[in-house]
Amino acid sequence: QQDAEGGAGADARRESDEVNRAEIERRAKEVGAWETKPYEVLAVETDCGAKDLKKAYRKLSLMLHPDKIYDSALRELAKIAFMDVVAAYEVLGDPERRAAFDDMGGDDQAQFHTYWEWKQYGGDTKAKDFYTGDKLISKLTESLWPRRVSGKKIWLVEFYTPWCSACGTFVPVFKQIAKMLENDDIEVGAVNCEANKAICSEWFSIPSYPALMLVGSADHGAQQTYGQGKSKGAQEVVDWARLIAEEWAWLFEHSKVDVMHSDEEFEKQILDTEDLWFVVFTDGLFCGPCRTAMTNALRLDAALNGLAKVAAVDCEEPANHELCFTRMGVPSPPHAPQVRIFRKGAKDAKSAPGYAGEVLYNANEIAPQIALQLTERVARHALADEIPSTALGTGKIGDFQGDDKQSKPPPPPQWNGPTQNDMPQRSRVGGGMRGGGRPGIGR
Repeated sequence: QQDAEGGAGADARRESDEVNRAEIERRAKEVGAWETKPYEVLAVETDCGAKDLKKAYRKLSLMLHPDKIYDSALRELAKIAFMDVVAAYEVLGDPERRAAFDDMGGDDQAQFHTYWEWKQYGGDTKAKDFYTGDKLISKLTESLWPRRVSGKKIWLVEFYTPWCSACGTFVPVFKQIAKMLENDDIEVGAVNCEANKAICSEWFSIPSYPALMLVGSADHGAQQTYGQGKSKGAQEVVDWARLIAEEWAWLFEHSKVDVMHSDEEFEKQILDTEDLWFVVFTDGLFCGPCRTAMTNALRLDAALNGLAKVAAVDCEEPANHELCFTRMGVPSPPHAPQVRIFRKGAKDAKSAPGYAGEVLYNANEIAPQIALQLTERVARHALADEIPSTALGTGKIGDFQGDDKQSKPPPPPQWNGPTQNDMPQRSRVGGGMRGGGRPGIGR
């Protein structure tokens, strides 16, 4: 009878081994997880009570205790996994240690809501890059940016700070996004804004963290922000990135914005011609609103397909100061991008003395992307009988990324700019978008 009972016990342990084998092997493979993920190790919610912790610990002890395992090899793995469970319970089972972990966070991704809280904890000496060592996400710094974000590459970039709790929460989602885009023509990168302040505040004026943005090289000046009010689910972000990247790839091949570098060049290329021109006057070529305006200018050029021309003037260049601020009356910096239309026909100094075109819209009264979208539609309909089928937005067959057998139509323009939810609460100077104040967190 004892032999029979012993045999039945062995059979029960073998059956239990097979039921729990996959879980034991997974836990052994992830040994050390207790240091950063004790709640996951114990399979409990972060707001669980002390009783829940004890119940979870007892349940896992029964599954992983070596004395409960029949197979010798699996028993060794269970010993490793059981040590992690014990260590996790030692952290969360002690109220003070649990409070310290909840404050700091296991991955040094502090659960702080203000910069002051983070710094008081010593965060300025513990700032880390969330994605160091990740094979699919490139760390972008001020020195690396010009070398990596170049040519016709399209980048999906996350801007974050180590002291932002929402940023820490977003880490696994962004890693999933990078995995989903692994085979796309989209590079994935991340910027630690605490370590690279110039990129986040001066180059892009990031209003809140985490922020997602598609960015092209300086050659194209393209930029598009993922709306803060949108869901940051992995699939939603990937769908958006693919849609915009498809359009950009076409724009980079089919449209061009001529950048004027001097008063003389502007005179010769624009005023001395009889072409219809749309000209964007920017406060530099790399500020956030400037890059957005340049992206929409590419769309405008593609839509009109040579029937009107599009140019840009960098008012930050000293050689353009006289042209911008004296002749054209552009507001003093900082200023929002200003778009002017220069009529078709003669407009040189002899035919039209003092001619300075006409401002299309006031950036304080209408969103720039809406104004340019309306401009594109009016111009496209007014010139409908002259516009070729390859123009962006015509909806007809073009040669977008096609092979020799069949071509695809050009993609519809994805006009972009700030919405009411995205607009940072800043004072505006001369129609600009710059100002002081620390960005909001996790909006």
